[in-house]
Amino acid sequence: MRSCIRTAWLTVVLMFAMVATALANYPGTLDGGNLVLVDGGMGVGYYADRSSVKVEQYAPPKYRLAINVVGVEFSDEYWRSHETYIGGPYTKGDSFTLTFRYNWDRKVISYQRGKTWLDWDVNRDYSHAEGDPMIPFAAEVAFVSAYNMRFFNDKLGYSPVLKKYQRVIDEQLYRRLGI
Repeated sequence: MRSCIRTAWLTVVLMFAMVATALANYPGTLDGGNLVLVDGGMGVGYYADRSSVKVEQYAPPKYRLAINVVGVEFSDEYWRSHETYIGGPYTKGDSFTLTFRYNWDRKVISYQRGKTWLDWDVNRDYSHAEGDPMIPFAAEVAFVSAYNMRFFNDKLGYSPVLKKYQRVIDEQLYRRLGI
């Protein structure tokens, strides 16, 4: 039983490592920095469109923003030759809108799913199976694009898988955003 649990935890940790490595194989930005990578896998990158940000509520410490996210399909043939999508051809696909509510004082966000608002819990490891890992990244791109300042900045969340605190937003995203 103990070895099964250890194997399961190792598998989860390796999955997170593979996701981080996979994102490194996608261009961090497209369209001159207007599209910013927020998620990716299986040859499709999801990019937050900085030019699409709409401020729906500005009432500090509460904010409400919407941003479009564009699916971008990359060339499998290019991947087979180069083992990266960086520099390869791509095709923009469909886009969808994500809407976020922010509370500056508490440093928490909620996101809209249909007519329901869901709270994003920074003390949880989100995988693609458990929820959208792109949520905090898209929310941060929207906030930085609207106000030219970091929302999460160096806020930490506890990772139950890694059993340690880690940044909600990796510094690499801020570098892609130029802030």
